[in-house]
Amino acid sequence: MKPALDFQALFPEVKLIQDASLASRVEAVWQELWQMSDWDSIDSLAVSPEIRYPHLPHNRAVVEMALAVAASFERFHGVKVDRDALVAAGLLQDASKLVEYTITEGEMTLSALGRAYPHSFWAAHMALKHGVPEAICHIILTHSPQAATFPTSLEGKILYYVDQLDVLAIHGDRWRKQLMISK
Repeated sequence: MKPALDFQALFPEVKLIQDASLASRVEAVWQELWQMSDWDSIDSLAVSPEIRYPHLPHNRAVVEMALAVAASFERFHGVKVDRDALVAAGLLQDASKLVEYTITEGEMTLSALGRAYPHSFWAAHMALKHGVPEAICHIILTHSPQAATFPTSLEGKILYYVDQLDVLAIHGDRWRKQLMISK
């Protein structure tokens, strides 16, 4: 068994979750995935094999941007955003990358689990296992453009878009407009 992650040092944003039980569940998911993973250091984990940017600053930036969007929505539009759900989902959205990827001959590659399940499926599965509310698990599961469905909650839509914006900053634009013509 490897040493536990110093989760609060790595992800100080967890302290923003008002519900202490939810915060501890978020950490428990990360700790279990960490123990399941092949990684020796979380600093070695990149966003993906194609995006060799470190995972940790990406994940933290997504949470920070999501909170900034939530603050703007609340300030200018009077819209209430569930910040606990937003932060919890933001911290967990890419947690399963720990087990979706492995190092093979010095290269980051999909693991057997990563080949078997779509991105973020395992994070949502583990979150459910640890008692994270289903609504938050839905946000985790739908945060990626590769997801089968689009997020339904405001918090899910915020997370979806800020995740893509952060990828734009570190990797480039993945969004393309296509003209759809039907007869």
